[in-house]
Amino acid sequence: MLLLDEFSKRLGIKYEQVQLAGQPKKRVLTIEDIAELQPFHWGYHFDRILERGGFDAIITNPPWEIFKPDAKEFFAEHSNLVTKNKMDIKSFEKEQKKLLQDIEVSNTWLEYQSNFSHISAYYRSAEQYKNQISIVNGKKAGTDINLYKLFVEQCFNLLRSGGECGIVIPSGIYTDLGTKELGEMLFSRTKITGLFCLENRKKIFEGVDSRFKIVVLTFENGGITTEFPSAFMRLDVDELQRFPSADSLQISIELVRKLSPDSLSVMEFKNEGDIRIAEKMLQFPLLGEQIEGKWNLRLTAEFHMTNDSHLFKQEPGKGRLQLYEGKMIHQFTHLYAEPRYWVDGQEGRKALLGRNGIDNGQQLDYQCYRLALRDVASSTNERTMISTILLPNCFAGNTLVVSQPLTKLDDLLLICSVLNSFACDSLIRQKVTAHCSMFYVFQVPVPRLTTGDKYFSAIVHRAAKLICTAPEFDELAQEVGLNSHREGVTDETERAKLRAELDGIIAHLYGLTEAEFAYILTTFPSVPETVKQAALAAYRTFAPKSGEPEIINLIDTAENNIIEFKSTARWNLRENTKDKAIEHEIVKTVAAFLNTCGGTLLIGVDDAGTPLGLDPDYQTLKKKNPDGYMLFLNHDLLLTEIGKDSGALWHITFHQVSGLDLCRVVVQLSPQPIYVKVKDKGGKEEDCFYIRSNNSTVKLGLKETVEYSKNRWR
Repeated sequence: MLLLDEFSKRLGIKYEQVQLAGQPKKRVLTIEDIAELQPFHWGYHFDRILERGGFDAIITNPPWEIFKPDAKEFFAEHSNLVTKNKMDIKSFEKEQKKLLQDIEVSNTWLEYQSNFSHISAYYRSAEQYKNQISIVNGKKAGTDINLYKLFVEQCFNLLRSGGECGIVIPSGIYTDLGTKELGEMLFSRTKITGLFCLENRKKIFEGVDSRFKIVVLTFENGGITTEFPSAFMRLDVDELQRFPSADSLQISIELVRKLSPDSLSVMEFKNEGDIRIAEKMLQFPLLGEQIEGKWNLRLTAEFHMTNDSHLFKQEPGKGRLQLYEGKMIHQFTHLYAEPRYWVDGQEGRKALLGRNGIDNGQQLDYQCYRLALRDVASSTNERTMISTILLPNCFAGNTLVVSQPLTKLDDLLLICSVLNSFACDSLIRQKVTAHCSMFYVFQVPVPRLTTGDKYFSAIVHRAAKLICTAPEFDELAQEVGLNSHREGVTDETERAKLRAELDGIIAHLYGLTEAEFAYILTTFPSVPETVKQAALAAYRTFAPKSGEPEIINLIDTAENNIIEFKSTARWNLRENTKDKAIEHEIVKTVAAFLNTCGGTLLIGVDDAGTPLGLDPDYQTLKKKNPDGYMLFLNHDLLLTEIGKDSGALWHITFHQVSGLDLCRVVVQLSPQPIYVKVKDKGGKEEDCFYIRSNNSTVKLGLKETVEYSKNRWR
């Protein structure tokens, strides 16, 4: 009767009889309903223990199931076609409808569903379970009733002050959004004495996925936690014998609150280096922080794969738009897999506007370029964060988290690049268990770079080449400086190079040392070693330059009408051979400077301003040093091809930047026109005239040359 009074009178809970159609029928709970629950009365069975304040110790391994009806699990008992994992929504709904035509199955199904509502309502509203539902960013999170969460709170309730608990539970206790209030309870009202996380790779728990993470949590009731000993991703149960020890990694609650202010998620740090890297990256604001005067990202989910399944068509058709799912994208790739479903454009638009929405032909989010993030993820996958840009005019299922459009499309490319980087992914994968929800993404520190900031253009330009590979991306391509999707890169070798460069640049953006970045790469065991080595090599390439400030400033200025970079003077880096055409490019550039207004040629630096050094050219010389290079460049090339009379108009010097030799050729304006002999396809020589135009060397025709010479040398 006491429990019936609590259900009915104090909490106002009623029994809900589920119907095949329409709302459930509600009725007053009876004593028989309560008796069917077989309630356990702690105060009655353990009166003496509770009278003195509670238990001295509790050791438990509670059930881990979610307390709600499971349709696939139920119908699997009635049909061999239904399984938990291998059936799409439409096929399952069809089989379910067929099974419900059997009266016995139908009645059993309704009775099964009816046994959950009143119990769930109790768990959500009873005083002893007040920490089960969390509010994250103003919204309820983790509203499903998970049995292990109930046990954690009940253990706290049953312990005396100073009493100790040891409980075996899933890692969701420190990663799931719905455990925020439980985390707050543990941090502020108990002293956590150990958090030991064990991966099930050695099948310690039979029937549980090998990637599943199991936690042994110990705490003492009363007091407050300022830091606690931890161990993550352990494989051997025997390690518990030595945990915690003086060497155990201590995690401060202050750091937890900085990294996860909204959810209090605990990152799976393995060592002090992890903590140091996280603190370094925290110099930047969290992605979810709203900052005035900067771009701000807002994320949302669009169509629910179950609740909105009536909108999904299994064939394309006129007016139908693709429904994107998480598995359809990969990093910088908008079509990693073919679509399964399509949505009628008008029906989808109406659904997004809502029942009271008015359609004035206004542009909606689905019609714009949007950032997309794969929701289903794991820290044990090759990569945890999977992000790209969706093309306009497509819808998204809830296995994708999508952004609202941003005013500037290059900001979208920046965010996508940073999230996909090894540096950023390493933080995310220390939080995620099975879902990379928007809340986890919001808790990642991301630099709010904008146009003109260091690294911004370098990142956006490379990301555009990776993403803009289809005609639908032409508008995006043109806004960020490409002519069209034809400048996008589809060759896998070139794409790998661009991605490595992005990783190297972004590691520098976060201020990571080479040792820190190299360590981060080791935390991705499934990524091929060649990919990690390419990223590390790119990091070194983009390292801050050391050497003569004058030369560094020259490189940082970038190419223009009076500055030109050349990777080599005779060695073809792509073909790995000597190349006369490259030598001729050097001659043309010097001649163009002579004919225009002078300038500086820097050899050993690529177009992007990355120092490469002169070693490729050195290997072609008998004397493999600056003296040999001077002999080749000045005597064998420039004086021979342009003429000894002009030799006083250029000055060649050698410099070191970041330990690499570079060659600088400073060219003056010539007092007379300079022509270069060029052989045509038939082997006949002709005199050609070159000038500088912006950052390019341009050949003039005969009439243009005459006119130009008249104006230049009057």
